[in-house]
Amino acid sequence: MGKLDGKVAIVTGSTAGIGLGITEVYLEEGAKVVFCGRRLEKGKEIEASLRAKGYDVTFVQADMSKDEDVYRLFDETIKTYGKLDIVVNNAGIMRMNPIVDADIEKDWDAVMQLNLRSYYLATKIAATKLEKDGAIVNIASIGGLAAAPSLAAYGASKAATISLTKTSAVEFAPMGIRVNAILPGTIFSEMMPRDGEFTAYTLTKIPMGRGGEPREIGTVAAFLASAEASYVTGETIKVDGGMTA
Repeated sequence: MGKLDGKVAIVTGSTAGIGLGITEVYLEEGAKVVFCGRRLEKGKEIEASLRAKGYDVTFVQADMSKDEDVYRLFDETIKTYGKLDIVVNNAGIMRMNPIVDADIEKDWDAVMQLNLRSYYLATKIAATKLEKDGAIVNIASIGGLAAAPSLAAYGASKAATISLTKTSAVEFAPMGIRVNAILPGTIFSEMMPRDGEFTAYTLTKIPMGRGGEPREIGTVAAFLASAEASYVTGETIKVDGGMTA
């Protein structure tokens, strides 16, 4: 028996990194998962691999920065599985530029569109689609808690995600929907490659002396979506190896 047996989940931005780690853990815990991404071939390869292991999983090609794709993702999920219990907002991008050098459209608007607006829209839709005792898990970042040079847009989007999490948790609690956020630190992924210069810099700041793996976010996301967290809402959980302790 898995902690998510019988549940249907959406995980956005999940053809790599944290999103894929969450998808894999959710499937292992008994959930049926709809995962999405922009890369059709990559998504279909992952879908086939996971189905070969016996999991009930569906890939939907979707660009979460496009409203029509967000709506279609929810429609396809309900059409395929007949219900929805969990939404994980994970899709995101990071642009590194000093404020004075940043391009407003590419380095600010694009980050806010995907990292914040898509979360807001998905949260709004989820409120009308989720079953009672449903759960929303937002992937924010420790970057939303403290300043980091050249990451103004990313940090602002993640700080806003923390605020969105708290506000929606309060609004949705009477509806039986819980909303929580995970704040990852350095998690090895396409955004934080193992051999990346910025990754190497952050590793020097981590008391545990290592970066995290995507599945280490997945296990926390599974807890927050499960009955084990039935009295947890509006919470932010840092998963950063002690970096912000």
